[in-house]
Amino acid sequence: MEQVNMEKKGFSIIGAFGIAALIFLLQVALLIPLHIIDIIIAEIGFNEVNIYIDVIGEILINILIILLIVKMIGKKQKFNFKFKYKPSIKECLFALLLLGSHLLIFSNTIGVFIEKIEVSEWVVEAFDEVFVNPIIAFISLCVIAPVFEEIIYRGIILEQLSKRYSFTTSIIVSGLIFAFIHANIHQGVNAFFIGLILGFIYLKTNSLLLCMLWHFANNFLVFITSIYITETVNDTDLQFSIVQLIFGIILLIISYRFFNNREAECELAVSDT
Repeated sequence: MEQVNMEKKGFSIIGAFGIAALIFLLQVALLIPLHIIDIIIAEIGFNEVNIYIDVIGEILINILIILLIVKMIGKKQKFNFKFKYKPSIKECLFALLLLGSHLLIFSNTIGVFIEKIEVSEWVVEAFDEVFVNPIIAFISLCVIAPVFEEIIYRGIILEQLSKRYSFTTSIIVSGLIFAFIHANIHQGVNAFFIGLILGFIYLKTNSLLLCMLWHFANNFLVFITSIYITETVNDTDLQFSIVQLIFGIILLIISYRFFNNREAECELAVSDT
């Protein structure tokens, strides 16, 4: 049975899901006035302006939600985001190795089966709408998502879970929450494993910046493939490759050992001082 710390700090598992649900409801509620503004502007005849207003609105909504959640937490305990630690180049490289291992392993295991499931029409329409303007798509996917999702799901939810539960439980629960918020099986399954990796990196390094870098790199690859890969390539099924799978596992072991050894070295340095 999961051991819970004596001091009831942080979020419970139910509380973490509750916060995620609250964030979703706040996003929906705050998007309503934004859509009303879009309709008014469209009626005036300035449709091309809407996409820029949506981006600015998305940023402001995320900032407002983060401030509200932080204020809620601050009433019960001291809370700070872990931005102070700046990752080294070596840590960034090994984090990217983890990204490579994930892409190789996922695309040659679960990804092969997920690819056979038809993508929901609303997901396709949402992506098509985002990629109408490549610059806006880049800002949304590669800037807004990595920054705000890492602040919310690692900096707030995972951080609070880790104060009450074990390393493993905290990562799994935060990964599940990260999967659920993507609201479709194709992104959700992948997001679960991404959540595990980002959770591992965050708890091993205490660096939101490193998580943001990883998230940016992953989304940048999605952006590049969505822009430059043809529909013919996208329509082809993923083919299993044992070589890629083995190489991915090797990269996973190397990067996993690096972050584990890094934590041990930090603990040793602290004990020696």
